Amino acid sequence: MDYAIIIKRVYEHIESGRVDKAVMDCLRIARHLKDYLYTAVFLREVYPNNKELMRVLNNDMSNLKNEAQKFVYDRSHEYWLETHTLGYSIATGDNGEERNILIIGAGELDPELEQWERSIQDMTIPLGMSEFDTAAFTDRYNNKKTQIRLRISAIQNIKERIKARCFNYAIMVERQLEAQQKPQSFLERVQNDVNNYFKAHSEGVYTKLQKAAQLVESDNPEDLSLLLTQVRRAIKAVADYFYPPSDKKIKCLDGSERVLDDKSYLNRLQEFLVTNLPKSSSGDLLRAELDYLVAISRRLNEVASKGVHAEVSTSEAKQGLLALYLFLYNVCLHLQKKSHEEIAAAE
Repeated sequence: MDYAIIIKRVYEHIESGRVDKAVMDCLRIARHLKDYLYTAVFLREVYPNNKELMRVLNNDMSNLKNEAQKFVYDRSHEYWLETHTLGYSIATGDNGEERNILIIGAGELDPELEQWERSIQDMTIPLGMSEFDTAAFTDRYNNKKTQIRLRISAIQNIKERIKARCFNYAIMVERQLEAQQKPQSFLERVQNDVNNYFKAHSEGVYTKLQKAAQLVESDNPEDLSLLLTQVRRAIKAVADYFYPPSDKKIKCLDGSERVLDDKSYLNRLQEFLVTNLPKSSSGDLLRAELDYLVAISRRLNEVASKGVHAEVSTSEAKQGLLALYLFLYNVCLHLQKKSHEEIAAAE
């Protein structure tokens, strides 16, 4: 969905006074964003009838807990009352009952205004009447016109309040989307920089990262189940590139001797960082990132070995891929900085 186009249309509807269309576009935005509260708020403006409202809401909020559904229902009702409560009472039916809450849908606002305006225009005194009858008709029409004008005023007030609600919601969504674009563009830059680095240094790592990234966006259950395996392969490919496996015992920086073979790819990644990054706050942060990535990778191994349901493993694999990209982005920055410092020292 192109939110910018629809938000622009909301503003146009507000400026032209088409509140019903503005409400429908806001409702469309809210439902697409899964903004349950404002979905309920705008649904109430479309469906004043509670039965129809609950039917639609139950479909949209079936995944929410009962407490969350109750909050949405109660809070949206409060918003509706704020919009439809008047500072005075008006006749709401043929029985002359007066209330200070006007139940009316957004689509009924303009037709009612037009209808009542026509009613006032139609209230003309018939020709040829006596003075007494003319006075009686005038008095009766004046009373009716007063009630009609009160209702027109009430409808106009509600219309302005709904316009304000739509306008404020459009602004809120605009700001929310702008705020989301900044980290999104950053994540795109992270992915691009990492891909470019390994495209130039390791075709194996680059290929596996690309395959994993493609699987993330797939809706195919088989592809999503493969994501788990692909993330683990990508992590191992990174370890193979930075610290190739060896069947011989190697004296690690902590003084211990270990066999960092093909299966020990997580240990090899840790040894690579300890060996290549100096002690510093940024280095410590990167090691903490690796600890997090190692924890995710080991969790992926557990999930794979236990045969946990694909939905669980897919979620954790996506988390692992994101952690891997962020980790590699920082590693690449450190390596590039180290390379620049070595070149500068040589000159």
